[in-house]
Parts: sequence; C-alpha cells; structure tokens
Amino acid sequence: MSDKLGRNFNDLIEENSVEIEDYEKIIDVNIRQIKPNPEQPRTVFDEVSLNELAESIKEHGVIQPVILKPTTNGYILVAGERRVKACKIAGLKTVPAIIREYNSIFLSEIAILENLQREDLTPIEEALAFQKALFNLKITHEELGKKIGKSRVYVTNMVGLLNLPASIIDDVNLGKISMGHARALSKLKDPKLCIKLRNRIVNENLNVRDIEKIIRDLSSNKETQMIPKEVLREAEDKMNNLFVSDISYKLKKNTLTLHFDTQEQLEKIIAFLCKEE
Repeated sequence: MSDKLGRNFNDLIEENSVEIEDYEKIIDVNIRQIKPNPEQPRTVFDEVSLNELAESIKEHGVIQPVILKPTTNGYILVAGERRVKACKIAGLKTVPAIIREYNSIFLSEIAILENLQREDLTPIEEALAFQKALFNLKITHEELGKKIGKSRVYVTNMVGLLNLPASIIDDVNLGKISMGHARALSKLKDPKLCIKLRNRIVNENLNVRDIEKIIRDLSSNKETQMIPKEVLREAEDKMNNLFVSDISYKLKKNTLTLHFDTQEQLEKIIAFLCKEE
C-alpha cells in the first residue's frame, strides 16, 4: 500500500468510512483477541461518555462495526476503541467487526486520522499523534501540515508541547490549563520555571496574555541584568595578571572581548580556556 502515502486525510476518510464492500463481511470477534493499536495517540477517555455509550449498546447493540487488522495472535484495533471499551463495560464478550489488511505505515495514518477528526482530543494527544506521524511516516512538519490542512507553525507548536514537564502535560490533558497557556510555557527551557508559572496560572487565574507578558518580562530582565561593578573590577585584575600586555581585551557590561595578533597569542588564550581546574 505504498501508493497510499501521498494522499491526504480526506482521501483516507472517504476510503475508511465503514461501508462494507462486496467481499467483506461483518463478523463477531472475541474482545479478548483484540489488541489496542500501538500507534493510537489517544490516552484520555471520558468515563461518563463511555458509560453512556455502554448503556446505549446494551439497549441497541453496536450500530457501527469496528475495524480490525489481523495478526498472528488475534487482531489489532484500527478504528473503534471507544466502542470496544464500552462493550467491555456493557459486559459483551464479542464485538461486530470488519477485518481489513493494512501495512504498519498505513495503520499509523489511520490511527492518526481517526483521532484528529475528534473534537474531544486533548492537545497533548494531538501532539503525540503528530510526533508519531512525523517519525513513522518520515515526513517534515510542513508535509504533515499539508496532509491535515494545518500550517507548519501549527504542527511545530503542537509537537513543542511534549517538551513540557510531565506534571504540566497531565494538567493539559485534564483541562487544568489551556492550550494557550501550555504553548506559552513550552517556550521556556527551565522546567522549574514552567512549574512555578503553572502554579500562578492555577492559583491566580491568569489568562494567556497575562502569562505571555510575565514570560516576556522575565526574558527582558534576564537579558538586561548587569554584573556588579566590583565583580567586573576583580575580573579585570585577574585578566591583567593573566595576559600582561601581549593580549588586549575589552571588558564592558556583560561582554568580554579578547584581541590577538599572532598565532602564539591565540594558542595562549586557547590553552587558558581549555585548562583543567
């Protein structure tokens, strides 16, 4: 199925709508034989919604069959994880299914497809789906964006959420902080600062603009923080003792500039900088 890789997700939606072909049959499959799709990015399921679906299944049965891929020891779930979970809650032993052959790459695309069409997918789950697509399909952020109708910047920002500390990722999944908050925090490199600002978001009810301003102010203060004059004077004395007069330097504000005219002077500087303590 390598020819399928060039298509976008709208093509996949049309192909994988559950319409039974002449050669396909709906069969009842033992739920114990069904394994979750390893490419499935979705990890958070609303228990209330699942219980409601289970009650509906008890009363009306499973209206739409799930899609499975055969393996040596059973089946891999391609589409319909909520239905399978609800069937387990409802106490069913089997679930109606259509068996289709997919290679591993196409299986990854289908898993991403099914989930990206859901409005209840958390930002972190969407980011995981993007990350898996980039890795498994060997495509760029821009190429993935074209497949799903999003910009390259959108894909990059979403994947960047996965750099957040684990506790903040959990907060995003649970809805404690918004996607906008998470995106702002993902720009920070200091995990401790991320968590500190996360606490302020929750405790002070800060909106996205508030937290973006705080981050800008912190960055500005960090850039303009001046080294005390006494520290600069002490450093200047050490430089005078080190280089005497053969190497000139300029020590101003937060910048140290060394000047050399010969290879010997350059090697002297390098020797000092590489000297083990």
